[in-house]
Amino acid sequence: MSEAEEKSSEAGEKLDPSTHFAFEHKIFSVPGAHFKLTHGSREPALYVKLGEIQGAVPVSSICNEFNIDEESNDAELLRTITGSLKFVKEIHPGDSIPTELLTGEASWTIEEVHRMVARGRITMQLVSWLSGSEEIITNSGELEAIASDPETKEKVQSAFKEIAKKLGITKDDVIEKVDDIIRELSYIEALRDHYNLIRKINSNIDTLKVVYRRDRGMMEDLSRIHALITPVIQAFDRSFDEVDAQTCEVLTILKNFDPTVEFVRRTRDDLHQRFMVWDEMVKGWKNLMPEEGPQVERQLKETYRFLAQNFMQGQSWRLGNM
Repeated sequence: MSEAEEKSSEAGEKLDPSTHFAFEHKIFSVPGAHFKLTHGSREPALYVKLGEIQGAVPVSSICNEFNIDEESNDAELLRTITGSLKFVKEIHPGDSIPTELLTGEASWTIEEVHRMVARGRITMQLVSWLSGSEEIITNSGELEAIASDPETKEKVQSAFKEIAKKLGITKDDVIEKVDDIIRELSYIEALRDHYNLIRKINSNIDTLKVVYRRDRGMMEDLSRIHALITPVIQAFDRSFDEVDAQTCEVLTILKNFDPTVEFVRRTRDDLHQRFMVWDEMVKGWKNLMPEEGPQVERQLKETYRFLAQNFMQGQSWRLGNM
């Protein structure tokens, strides 16, 4: 719960059930009550303490278990829980409903560097559009240098004027739409940054195949891990390639602005959801060097278990498989 929501709760103010999980039934006011996906089946459940143990009640059965009217606000909020857990790992009564479900905007934050990369990328497209040959650049250092060049800024202003003429709208309209698409693409850049941590795990596996090349048992384990992680990496690469391809021509973006924003947001939500399951695995590899040792070998066992549970070949990824 945010600070504002905590203050509102302390002051006795009633939260709006259209924007918050403002439950009324007393089961939701039990201290520590919260929603999350169960570990095994990944089913949305309400977790409450029952004495010394923590119990999990499937969201699908809460109304029957606690005599909650199917037409009540509580029942409607319970139906919202399932979709909300695609965007956050835990939900506590009183929390805000994720903005992805309310306005389409992301509920998570990004860093300024990601906005800078997105702005530099669009700036490069605007400048190259004037020369008739658009190109896409994602290297942050190169993009920063291009965007800060005074000559580049002049070319961008010229591009705004030319595009406004072509589309029959004002220069201010063009600038506003460009700012909007930069904001949307900033989240893609944040996800691309996070994806590099997953790619690092893959590169560590490749390095360890060299390190353990004389250990038959470890080589078999590494080969199994490689076989499971390779199609996952390929699928992530395709997702980024697709969003890059759909946003590589600035004039096309502006001509098809609403569908493009919708596509970028859909890709953002899909990638964010798929990345959430990797958080613990990324953390486990964070401070490990790809070298022979018991800690690395333990992490490799965890990695195989994780991949086998979530990405077994022949099984398409979905939330329920996490």
